[in-house]
Amino acid sequence: MSQPDRRPVLLIRPDGNERDARALDDHGIASTTDPYLVTRPCDDPMPAHRFVGLLAAAGPRTALVITSPRTWGHLESVAGRGPLERALSSALDQRIRVLVTGRGTRGALPGPLAERAETAPNAEALVELLNGTVLPRLRALPVPAVDPVALLPGSAIARAELPEGLRAGGWRVLRLPVYTTVARPEPPASVGPLARGAYSAVLLRSSSAARALAGFAGPDGVPAGTLVLGAGPTTSATARALGLDVVECTATDPTALAVEVAAALGAPGPSGGADNVLGPEHPSRRADIAGSAFLRAARGERPERTPVWFMRQAGRSLPEYRAAREGTTMLESCLTPALAAELTLQPVRRYGVDAAILYSDIMVPLGLAGVGVDIVPGVGPVLDRPVRTEADVDALPALTDEALEPIREAVRLAVAELGATPLIGFAGAPYTVASYLVEGGPSRGHERTRALMHERPEVFARLLDRVAELDIAFLRAQVLAGASAVQLFDSWVGELAEDDYLAHVQPASGRVLRAMGRLGVPRIHFGTGTAALLRAMRDAGADVMGVARDLTLSRADELLGGATPLQGNLDPALLSGPLADLDAALARILEEGRRAPAHIVNLAHGVPKDADPQVLARIVDAVHAGPHRKEGH
Repeated sequence: MSQPDRRPVLLIRPDGNERDARALDDHGIASTTDPYLVTRPCDDPMPAHRFVGLLAAAGPRTALVITSPRTWGHLESVAGRGPLERALSSALDQRIRVLVTGRGTRGALPGPLAERAETAPNAEALVELLNGTVLPRLRALPVPAVDPVALLPGSAIARAELPEGLRAGGWRVLRLPVYTTVARPEPPASVGPLARGAYSAVLLRSSSAARALAGFAGPDGVPAGTLVLGAGPTTSATARALGLDVVECTATDPTALAVEVAAALGAPGPSGGADNVLGPEHPSRRADIAGSAFLRAARGERPERTPVWFMRQAGRSLPEYRAAREGTTMLESCLTPALAAELTLQPVRRYGVDAAILYSDIMVPLGLAGVGVDIVPGVGPVLDRPVRTEADVDALPALTDEALEPIREAVRLAVAELGATPLIGFAGAPYTVASYLVEGGPSRGHERTRALMHERPEVFARLLDRVAELDIAFLRAQVLAGASAVQLFDSWVGELAEDDYLAHVQPASGRVLRAMGRLGVPRIHFGTGTAALLRAMRDAGADVMGVARDLTLSRADELLGGATPLQGNLDPALLSGPLADLDAALARILEEGRRAPAHIVNLAHGVPKDADPQVLARIVDAVHAGPHRKEGH
């Protein structure tokens, strides 16, 4: 029997790729997300404004039909949130029917609309529901006899099957194009690795995606060893017409589609995954923690005050930390639950920050698994034996559930004392942890790591997969014990070009972030020197992007399309400089943060060991003093 193809599948649609990637994870299939398409509002704003008027005047014989999670956001950007909310309130009062396709679309709607929505799995089922069930009920209502109306706001290039099916059933259909999908303006970074055979397949979800692939890759840009998979007959027909040798898949639902992709690649059947296993007793589900400024901002909301916390806020800058740590090594302090909990709590007590982060280290999962590692003062992590060959990777021990009990206990102890302050769990991203394994310790250029990546990509991929498994177990233990969010640190990934990151690194980081997404907690992703990778790191599965000092928040917001909450990014060097410079920089960061979808104030890296705690307290006080109003976006 031939071995399954372990190269990642390339996902290129403008959004929604995480649902496909998660379904592929269940088959052990790696994936890379690099959108070849972008969505933008239509040039003509009148349909969006007309929709607001129609919605405000809608009566009980009107059905609002939404088939894309993109629709409502584009309506808000064109027509304005206020007018749209007022029109929606009026329509709901008039008992308008609301129908959507898929959980993703429903999840992108405002709460009152989502609560009213009826869901169908696809357009065909939606037509059946509207024509067979909804229409007869509307016609039976004791209201003036007017034709039932179906409002269809959405894409300018949406397929015609839905409106045609509704017209045939007797609806008066009003299509209102509010956004369109086009190829991104610059060539995607994955085009080069694609031509070199770095991907096992490209998954096409639409005719637009097929055209974008053909346009960017050209006639010879997809090598013979890479499959082109088309979801559905329309997409596949477009791909064939463009000269692509496409394998047609019949399914469009992510779970069913992943089964067909796995069969095409020779991958195993689904292993399954647990979604939303956190019960109502979990701290993140408690009203006080769920409504905290930090978690609200991490969800993209605007809390009453801007939240602030600091990376490495529990550390040598605090005298109480130095006293508590006296006589213990770094790893000992991380694995002594009462001490780790105390160190976690210290900065919350001193500064009143809006989140705690578990006191630990990115090397802890390796140590718990039995890898020989020590954190040498003044040097950093040092491995007993570097990992540089296939045999070395195979010899890496697994992390048992029992070994994680000190971590769970530290989380439980900390959460019990934190009250309404949420706890962040964290881990080192696969690339950064793997760099230490390959180099054997700290390294300036990580030459051995990058050499392994290019010379033995299959071994490198297996190494990152092993680290990803450690990360998932480590983070999952923290969340199940009470952490309400996670942050994945990738300290050294900024040294990579975007094409290398996409082909070799994002698949493993994405696997970790998606595993945490299954638990339903916000995910923060951060790396230093990552201006060129910011979008690709977000696309790995981050809900919040940490911004280092190589970007302003305004530029980061622009790169991310104004769609992602930001964390950062006060330069730690300013902590020891003139206070006037610090205050000016903080004021600028707060102003830029108010233009992002949401903002969590932090440093652009960790707190330096010689930082003055009074300066950090000054920052917290200034952030909490406001102002906090969002100034347009």
